[in-house]
Amino acid sequence: MGAPVFGSASIAPVSLRVGVAGGGSAGHVVPALAVAAELARRGVPDVVYFGRADSIEERLASRAGLRFVPVPAAGLRRYRSWRNLTMPFVVLAGIVAAVAAIRRERISVLLCKGAYVCVPVAIGAWLGRVPVAIHESDESLGLANRILARLASKVLISSEATVVPGRRTRIVCTGLPVRDDLEEGNGERFRARHGLAEGGKVLLVFAGSSGSVRINEAVRNQLDALVKDFQVVHVCGPSNSDDGLAGFPGYFQFEYLNEDMADALWLADLVIGRSGATTLAELDAVGKPAVLIPLPRSVSRGDQIVNAQTFAATHSCVIVPDDENLADGSGIVAACATLSESLTPADGASSAAGAGRDARGAARRVAQEVVGMARARHRRR
Repeated sequence: MGAPVFGSASIAPVSLRVGVAGGGSAGHVVPALAVAAELARRGVPDVVYFGRADSIEERLASRAGLRFVPVPAAGLRRYRSWRNLTMPFVVLAGIVAAVAAIRRERISVLLCKGAYVCVPVAIGAWLGRVPVAIHESDESLGLANRILARLASKVLISSEATVVPGRRTRIVCTGLPVRDDLEEGNGERFRARHGLAEGGKVLLVFAGSSGSVRINEAVRNQLDALVKDFQVVHVCGPSNSDDGLAGFPGYFQFEYLNEDMADALWLADLVIGRSGATTLAELDAVGKPAVLIPLPRSVSRGDQIVNAQTFAATHSCVIVPDDENLADGSGIVAACATLSESLTPADGASSAAGAGRDARGAARRVAQEVVGMARARHRRR
């Protein structure tokens, strides 16, 4: 059996183990898993995922069949909390654990996809002289990536507009990987599985892996109005379902969608959601119009507001602020009405491949960069 091929080059049959870190939300984990799947297709199936125990990254990585190694981690809270006092000690414990784990797992290269769990893992890799690549989803680096950019051998960015201050080492624009199964998504499969009626328009509501209580409340406050024009598929987040709405005509609620999410995206005619970079990359890949409700600056660094404004310049969408007027939901109904005027029911059987879109392109580019770093390290040894 010959050496596996990566792009136009081949890699010698060496022991290659790729480490991946990233967590806190599906927006960090899903792109990392897409890269892991691409590595497996290219003959590098040995990927180790580092993250917090009992977390979304452990659940999703384990579901994807990856070996998962827990590492202690803690992030800086943007509000007063006693946990900010203990954070340095947790991070120090995480670094010690990461140094041992990186050595034990014989990691060749580490890819960090973002969030605070990456900090101790990347420092542990750096101390063990393992090359580190970081990937940034947004146009500005998050706090973890700002810290790690000083240690990284390579900075991978999703957009040419991304600002990476003070960098002298290589910066590569790869795009943002989206969920690996998006190319195989089929809306009619979702319709049949969950009993949506034939015909008519479908509205998909989702606000990230944790959901949003504020968006949930706004949508439910206007449910009577929304179901007049749409069948509403509402991914409301863990423990956020409303039992009182079970059986409500035209309303289908789910706490989370795993394999079904790609199908739901293809079935939807219109999407309501936050404007995290991964969400927008998926909307771009499936070509769906959207009502975007960015996280406000009071609970974020404002990256979603910038994301939404940039997206709106080239895509069909309406931005609804998350302010005191959101709760009654009237702004959402008005935005849906504006976008709905130009809608025709989507072909739910379509897919990224059928639409001529290269949904896996970014994952391929990230995988190529990671493998190249591993090859360079092995040549030096």
